[in-house]
Formats: sequence, C-alpha cells, structure tokens
Amino acid sequence: MVAYTCIICNGSDAKFCSSCHSISYCSPECQNTDWPLHKTICKSFATLPARPSSSHKLAILLPVSSKTPELIWVHCEHHIEDEENGGGEWELPDLDSVLDTDDVLPKYKRLRCEYKPITRNALRGFNFDHTVVVMCRDAFLIDGSKRNYCVVATTRGKVAHDWGGPIVVMRQPGTACDTELFEDITAGDLRVAVDYFVAYGRDE
Repeated sequence: MVAYTCIICNGSDAKFCSSCHSISYCSPECQNTDWPLHKTICKSFATLPARPSSSHKLAILLPVSSKTPELIWVHCEHHIEDEENGGGEWELPDLDSVLDTDDVLPKYKRLRCEYKPITRNALRGFNFDHTVVVMCRDAFLIDGSKRNYCVVATTRGKVAHDWGGPIVVMRQPGTACDTELFEDITAGDLRVAVDYFVAYGRDE
C-alpha cells in the first residue's frame, strides 16, 4: 500500500481529499489550513474533462485577471534523440496560446517562456519526490505584462514579488535537474506553487 504524505506538514499516512482524490492531509488541522486555497480548485479536479489526446498533460493556469486558478490541458510534443546523440527523450509543452503576448510592448512580442523548477518547499521546510515547474513570460517585469491578480489572490496578498502575465504550473516526475518529461499536475501542486510565490524574494 502506498503511503501518501501531507501537503502541509509532510506527515505520513495522509488521506486523500474525499472529493477530488488529488491532494492528501494527515489531519483535519492541516486540511483546514489548506482549505481556503484548495477550495478554489477542488471541484475542477473532481469534474475533470476528458483528456484530448495521450500527448496532453494536465496543468494549472493562473490567469491575469481572475482570482481563480483553472485546469487546462497542455499539448506536450514528444521528442526522441537518435542513438548517436544519446538516445534521450524530452517533451516540449505548447504554451504559445496560453502565454500569448498580445498585451506586451512591441519589442517583446517574441515569446520566451521561463521555467522555474521547484523541488523543495522552502516555506515549510521539506523536499518533494517530484518537480513542480512554474512557467511564465521571461520578461514580464519589463515587457508591459499586467499584474497577475490570481497570484495575489491565491497567496492572500502575501506575495513579495510582483508577478505579471499568465502563469502555468506543470509537473515533472523525479527531481533530477535534467528531467524533461511531464506528467499530470495534482491539486497538491497548487499549494507547492503558492508557497513558492510567498517565499520567493524573501530571506529564508
């Protein structure tokens, strides 16, 4: 039997949320602590639409103008190198339409996506067995991107850094720095991203 860990304290023998089965807690206290955030996404996981194709991975979108995170399917183009180049494989998420640059300054129209991998909850002091990746426009601080109010809302105003533009949160198996494959996000990974936003830019 697999032992799940609590998303809040990393305690063992945690139980799944009875509604979405996509996040686990070791006690009612930890569940209550997380509920203001989890309630924004719980129903979406419980009523998940069909996967468009086997190449699509589930991700979380933090929209610019909405206070509520959204679940989206992201197409991940799969690549395999030939044996002469190492025979490795990787996936490239298609985020062009999600991180579109219609609202940015003309000289920043060429889309570049920055990956921010998370393998540890610095705010709560424990490591993960997988990687959560925050993906955003690489020049959002200077390209005219609007402030992301979903980040402000999900952190309950505790965010220290001024995040801008749409943000996508995805998940990768394992914690190796060269991991380039993706898997479906879980509801617990929203807590990982939000704690990252709160801790980002602060002295540990």
